[in-house]
Amino acid sequence: MNLTIYSTEIFTCDPSRPRAEAIAVRDGKIAAVGSNTHVRNACAPDGPVLELPGRLITPGFTDAHTHFNRLGQSLGWVSLKGLSSIAACREKIRTAVAQTPPGQWIVGLGWNHNQWTDPREPTRSDLDDITPDHPVMMVRACCHSIWVNTRALDVAGITAASPEPPGGKIDREPRTGHPTGLIREARNLIQNHIPAPTLEARKAALVTAQEEALRLGFTGVHTMESLDEWEAAHALEQEGRLKIRLYHLFQSDELDALAPRGIAPGSGSGHLWFGHAKFFADGSMGAKTALMHDPYEDDPDDFGIPFLEPAVLCERVTHACSLGWSVAIHAIGDKAVTHALDAIAHARKKFPANLPDRIEHIQVCRPEDVHRFRELGVVASVQPVFVPTDWPAAERLWGQRCRNGYAWKTLLEAGIGTQFGSDCPIEPIDFRLGLHAAVTRQTVGGDPEGGWYPDQRLTLAQGVRGFTVQPALTSGKGALLGMLAPGKWADMTIFRHNLFDLKPDAWLSTEAEMTVVQGEIVFRQS
Repeated sequence: MNLTIYSTEIFTCDPSRPRAEAIAVRDGKIAAVGSNTHVRNACAPDGPVLELPGRLITPGFTDAHTHFNRLGQSLGWVSLKGLSSIAACREKIRTAVAQTPPGQWIVGLGWNHNQWTDPREPTRSDLDDITPDHPVMMVRACCHSIWVNTRALDVAGITAASPEPPGGKIDREPRTGHPTGLIREARNLIQNHIPAPTLEARKAALVTAQEEALRLGFTGVHTMESLDEWEAAHALEQEGRLKIRLYHLFQSDELDALAPRGIAPGSGSGHLWFGHAKFFADGSMGAKTALMHDPYEDDPDDFGIPFLEPAVLCERVTHACSLGWSVAIHAIGDKAVTHALDAIAHARKKFPANLPDRIEHIQVCRPEDVHRFRELGVVASVQPVFVPTDWPAAERLWGQRCRNGYAWKTLLEAGIGTQFGSDCPIEPIDFRLGLHAAVTRQTVGGDPEGGWYPDQRLTLAQGVRGFTVQPALTSGKGALLGMLAPGKWADMTIFRHNLFDLKPDAWLSTEAEMTVVQGEIVFRQS
């Protein structure tokens, strides 16, 4: 695809030429970038020519942590996000009940008791009276706890006699031992009894997610999903319908099933490729399953839950590394971060990495562990958009440890590769929210005043690089993506207005006017 753009503002992310006003694309690659005069002299006219004064062009944005197919699926679920009470959740669920044939599952996402006027955790009794004929699973905002009704427990065969799941917990009534309807870090106990979507349904979900991402200006995503979701992406690519670049991270328990399908670390195409295996070291802060060195502020006996014991995590990470995979380890609590670094350090003594290992989330990290990221070459894969929703609960549960929480500036100043994502569908797949949170450390309403730990605020340029340069490097495409420079693939996000001329609050209403993948305009605002 050929395309030439003049008279605009280009933030290239290329240290040798950070700013430009024109760019030429030939055969899907950048042929020239610089001044209008330079580009006119370097490239003869060929293909569409656009004059775009007042816009901003950046390298194509990549969301470095998504559950992309689930995003498409979740758009058809009951949304409990942002609701302020159990009563409001019940009304949304009651509406879904009226629209769903008896016996069919009702699934929802997004409840967060920390945001409710009565911040108690829900139980099955909050569902049973309005859902007598439907099994129900409502997934917490963090996706690490589920709230189910008695019908769902019966379908799954979960009773007072059921053992605790490895790495998880079934909340129980103190006197009877009966399940309360809240299950932590063991969603599969219920999920395994919900009919799985067909291949066509998974493809449809992926198309829906792709349309949303391209509309918002994303040219790529890193997605943490299963072999089933890869199958849908592969089918779409074979049909010529996969427009977005999709870097797929496989679940660690599926690695032995990959080789028979011809899937190897570093294999794939320019639109669908692989290199990392996903592990979990703990749960989430809001569900109090994030693993901490010291107890939660409201319970001296609660340190969170290790998803895998350290020795098991170390063994499994080493096995993945022996097969040639790099690893991505979910670690939110500071002790989980320590365990993740320990496991990587042990494995890399025997098996050098092809791609940098990464730790996902790192919502709190002890200062003594920060230098280990740099020594091990581990990438910090973080989600700035978490701050606006997390900070009140973090202060209540972690207290003074929050000074080491969500500390992206500390990571960057320590020379640690840091990339940004949304963790959608937990949070919206909208990098404007991530940029706003990274730069202001506030909600969109301006809380807290001055920003939460404002010494950790970033610049807009740092935010853009977190969504462009580092995701390309981490996925092994740094030679082709992440910057606007000659020879690289022409992936671009084109904003209707120049973000560098606007205050952060104005970014939230600034749309992506065009999304360009390899020189092709795959989305254009009407």
